[in-house]
Amino acid sequence: MKKPAKQNVQEWLLKHRRLPIACLHVALIGLANYIAFSLRFDSPVPRWEFYHGLAGLVAIRAALFVPFRLYEGLWRYTSIEDLRNIVAGVGLSTIAFAVYVYGYLGMAEYPRSVLFIDTLVLIFLMGGVRLSRRVHVMVHHLKGAKKVLLYGAGDAGEMIVRDFRHNGVNYQSEPIGFIDDDPQKHGQRIHGVPVLGSGDQMHEILRVHRPDEVLLSIPSAPPSLIRRILTTLEPYKIPIKTLPSVGKNPGATVGVRQIQDLSVED
Repeated sequence: MKKPAKQNVQEWLLKHRRLPIACLHVALIGLANYIAFSLRFDSPVPRWEFYHGLAGLVAIRAALFVPFRLYEGLWRYTSIEDLRNIVAGVGLSTIAFAVYVYGYLGMAEYPRSVLFIDTLVLIFLMGGVRLSRRVHVMVHHLKGAKKVLLYGAGDAGEMIVRDFRHNGVNYQSEPIGFIDDDPQKHGQRIHGVPVLGSGDQMHEILRVHRPDEVLLSIPSAPPSLIRRILTTLEPYKIPIKTLPSVGKNPGATVGVRQIQDLSVED
């Protein structure tokens, strides 16, 4: 059966994605430089300085982006490390371009302020493009996703939310908040997910936020706490999830894949 044209295009872009990504970076380099000149001069952009240095700027930046792996990676998983590489790659290429312009070309008239503005604008553009992809994935994932309320804002809860942020799109679930009995955590956020209150406020939290399921994210939860949660949830008919290491392996690393229904043994 012949594949649709749209699917063929998507497969080709995925297989050869470095080429369009490299072309996009070249376009961003030129755009950032033009914006920098526009911000520096109220009058029209001086064509001599702009065009005479643009080719060298593109070549230097494009080459120095390679060791920082800026043409690689999946943008839906953009991290702080990726943003750090952007800052390092853009900063180092700016220094190299300055040496090229003022040393090799001898263009003393090239505005130094343009170098500074260009660097900041390019970092913003490259970071923004990557984050926009991640935001798009997150927004698309939120449509129709199950709302998960986590009981326990400790290390296990943090790991679960972090894993949701990276892999939750495959499970159609989204953490909406934490419940934790530590008053010092109330009003705080973990990876953007708020700590809504304590177990004593659970009825009100359930009424306001209407979660589709509750996840017990305390590996060392005592039976008394589990009974308390079950008693609270009974009138709401909300399923409760847990982790296989509950009460057995407090130091284990947990993730989305380990979430399971609360068992009779628990």
